[in-house]
Amino acid sequence: MGRSWRSSEAIAAKILEDLGYSVVDKHVQVEVDGVQVSDVDLVAEKDGVRYAVEVKAGMADVNAVRQAYVNARLTGMKPLIIARGADDRALKVSQRLGVEIITLPDLVIAGADDVREIVEEAVWSAIVRIASIPRYCGELDSADLKVLEAIASTDTITDAADRLGASVGDVAKVLDKLRRLGFMPKPQKYSMVKALASLTLILCR
Repeated sequence: MGRSWRSSEAIAAKILEDLGYSVVDKHVQVEVDGVQVSDVDLVAEKDGVRYAVEVKAGMADVNAVRQAYVNARLTGMKPLIIARGADDRALKVSQRLGVEIITLPDLVIAGADDVREIVEEAVWSAIVRIASIPRYCGELDSADLKVLEAIASTDTITDAADRLGASVGDVAKVLDKLRRLGFMPKPQKYSMVKALASLTLILCR
């Protein structure tokens, strides 16, 4: 990988293989009406069944369970989470929704220099993205802001669509517009999009 750091996804893939799964794909885009709305960390297969796998380096919470469930529904696969564990609420919701959770060991990191470099890159990337938001405020209309409000106050894109009385595709189209402007990331986690939606509402009002 270019650095002596084993990601949680690499460990998750090894665990899945040890459990008899085959990892058939990574970072698979989830699209609705041709618009990317999310990202599946790993796609695994066992006994002819495919699983949309959500990988969490830390503990799985309710949001992680919801994300795994929504991704699985949109891709036609079964939901699976690999994490260090799960809190009580996440366990209850996962049982209700049929989301399986597998425990992931702690990350293996070679040394402090690797950690420092990774953290610095992430922090600077976040600062640059946030600093760029105000320059695009004039491009947003009232309908865009309404969608951002729904995203900022919900935990999945499906919940946001329900709150607006719209389709997931309608919400995805607004997100796609924001990505073309340059201050929304390619979707990986809804929690990141939700945080940026909240920041955008603060900075553009």
